[in-house]
Amino acid sequence: MKELKRIVEDIQSVFAESSYPQEFLDTYDQMECLSSHSGRETFLVQRKDTGQPAVAKCYDRAVFPYQPDYSFLADLDHPGLPKFYGEYHNERMLCMVREYIEGEPLSDRARETAMSLDEILSVTEQLCDILETLHGHNPPIIHRDIKPENVILRADGTAVLIDFDISRSFKERGQTDTVFFGTKGYAAPEQYGFGQTDSRTDIFALGVLLRWLMTGSIRENRNIAINQDVQRVIDRCTAFAPDERYADAGEVRRALRAVREKRPRLSWRALLALALTALTCLGAGFAVGRYTDLLQPKQTIVFAEPLIEQAVRVQLGRETGELTMEDLEQVSRLFIFGNEAYASYEQLAAQRVDKHAEGPIRTLDDLAMMPNLQEVRVIRQGHVDVSSLAGLRHLETLELKHIRISDLQPIAANSRLQRVGLFDAGLSDVTALESCLWLTELDIGLNDIMSVDAIGTHPQLHVLNLMWLKLPDVKGIEQRMPKLEDVWLQHSAILDLSGLTALPKLRKVYVLGEQEEEVRAALASRPEVEVIVIEN
Repeated sequence: MKELKRIVEDIQSVFAESSYPQEFLDTYDQMECLSSHSGRETFLVQRKDTGQPAVAKCYDRAVFPYQPDYSFLADLDHPGLPKFYGEYHNERMLCMVREYIEGEPLSDRARETAMSLDEILSVTEQLCDILETLHGHNPPIIHRDIKPENVILRADGTAVLIDFDISRSFKERGQTDTVFFGTKGYAAPEQYGFGQTDSRTDIFALGVLLRWLMTGSIRENRNIAINQDVQRVIDRCTAFAPDERYADAGEVRRALRAVREKRPRLSWRALLALALTALTCLGAGFAVGRYTDLLQPKQTIVFAEPLIEQAVRVQLGRETGELTMEDLEQVSRLFIFGNEAYASYEQLAAQRVDKHAEGPIRTLDDLAMMPNLQEVRVIRQGHVDVSSLAGLRHLETLELKHIRISDLQPIAANSRLQRVGLFDAGLSDVTALESCLWLTELDIGLNDIMSVDAIGTHPQLHVLNLMWLKLPDVKGIEQRMPKLEDVWLQHSAILDLSGLTALPKLRKVYVLGEQEEEVRAALASRPEVEVIVIEN
């Protein structure tokens, strides 16, 4: 209890010296930093006079280019929308405070438990009802970032839509949006400049979310068969042209309700007859030795990427022959380097980039068919769509080196990730990985990361690769990664290494020979830290 009190007091002392609005500081105690990104931070706070918890989103006016307005929530009374408590601002900061929703993100629920069709339809219908309220506001409110991470499920199953950072009011005479906002994969075409966003923009994202709940992928996957009536709803929601989508969320809700009502509801006599028939068929199946084929016909597997199929066959030891979904469930590891697939990590690690041409892989959609993947290493490809990674519930190790990645959110959606390698991935910010709370190893070498803030806060991180980076310094790293033990610095051009001395658990630093003297000088006050020279 004393330790908790001390932590809270420490947080308060930091805020007391900050540039946050004084009225905000006088009203709320800051209990925990939930996330921190460039120019914006999210805090769990507690009202001083009542003890009521709340969420505060604070924006640095000088850094964050778009400062949202949550005040419209005060006009709306809906169980699926958080209540708006107030806005606090000064010349430096803007803080928006809303209701704290106790529950579980839909993204976590869907990854950790197999949701039934009834559960999926219930959640989606609730979101339709929420959107009807938002779109019915005067002027209509367009959320523009509907995705599983922004839906909270309360204990009673009520869905709540949160995070209105990029919502906007619809302007009747507007032609296009001037700035792209949204999450890749869920964002409608008009969010990329093809037109002005309106209520049908949210319907597009709702359709993508429904597809993800049904298949585990935000992209269409022809290998996964789903309820055809639901498929038709998804197809219409996600039509490229807004005019071809449902006109409003009410239409979507009615279509989903029709799907639910269309499902057969059998009497107890019919259920008993069905059970007896199934038992009879089961016995007949055993008798003729064709039980599996009788109840579950074989499904032809089609891969979007032949090289991924090759990697699967290497793991299964099956060079030829048809693959089944049961086969894919046995695959837990994949190793690909350039144009070749390998059976083990040892074989993969022995390869060199200069000995391999760029591989052909452009999408990882095929991975959605392998629900038990724990380790994926794909190296030396071009620009790769990684959106399907969001549905891999058991993924622990992910290495995507010498690849171009435009969106880290699907990777960040994997809460079990422990080891991530993103060497030479064309990244300038990896703070999205803050949601991977069990991350212990992170390789971000040869990227365009220019500050410790752009790496983010990783409380469990033990190993960090900063090779080939050009950071000006590593100051503050001890606050963001307090458990860091091993740091790799080969070829790095960090101007000021003094921040390493503040890492309480630092034990090894890896360098090249020409860096040794400089690093030893920076760590002169930490003789217990071992400086290890690696051959070039």
